[in-house]
Amino acid sequence: MIALFLVGSTWAIEPVVESVQSGQINWTTMELEITSRSDRTIGAWKDVRIQEQDALERLKPLMDEAATRVQYDPERTAGDLLNSNESGPTPKVARRLTEGLDSWRIRETRYLSNGGVEMDAVLELGRWLRPMFLDGVQPSVVYDSDNGTTGVLIDARHLSFQPCMAPEVHTDDGAQLVHPGAVRSDVLRVRAPVAYVQDPADPLAIQRAGQHPFFVTAASSKQGCVLTLSPADSQLLSSNPGFAKVVAAAKVVLVVNP
Repeated sequence: MIALFLVGSTWAIEPVVESVQSGQINWTTMELEITSRSDRTIGAWKDVRIQEQDALERLKPLMDEAATRVQYDPERTAGDLLNSNESGPTPKVARRLTEGLDSWRIRETRYLSNGGVEMDAVLELGRWLRPMFLDGVQPSVVYDSDNGTTGVLIDARHLSFQPCMAPEVHTDDGAQLVHPGAVRSDVLRVRAPVAYVQDPADPLAIQRAGQHPFFVTAASSKQGCVLTLSPADSQLLSSNPGFAKVVAAAKVVLVVNP
């Protein structure tokens, strides 16, 4: 039986989730979810307001630690981006990322039967890391080609693939087909370069890639977050006039195992 979950206003199959300390990364919704708990119930700690404050204060260091470990691209974590250097963002972008690290919010507070308090907090990764997506991106390109293709689904369920915010898809000879620099800047302002699902029939996949997508199977994976296509699929996509357009619109869905 396939379980469905409500993501925003769309029903989706069970999301792609990666466990991290004190929580998880939901790669389908691009959210980091962290849980903290205060279960001290002696003396003044019996006051639920003190327990709430304790759970809240525990969240920030947990969120900061987990957020820095989020994989941004095949070579860098989000923590690597917080300090400007030769391979990192500009100082302005690094500063905006540091400031944005506090943009998490409380999603749910639970009052436990033993008197404790538990809090869930969420950081929207796409919004937090948006300044990095846009750093150095060229102005939006308008593509005239429209051959009816609505998106692309790449099946990587058979491979050892580690999701990241900015994955890369290469041809068999190493040319980049999918990467943030190929996405229109206006699109990057509202969504990440790719979407992740567990099943190509997921309604979220259809919503993102449309009714008539390319469907290819990745041949191999390397560096955790890079997919390489077969020679035949490399030729199919790189020579198709509609492919660049769907990549530019971020209508790319990666089908992966969590």
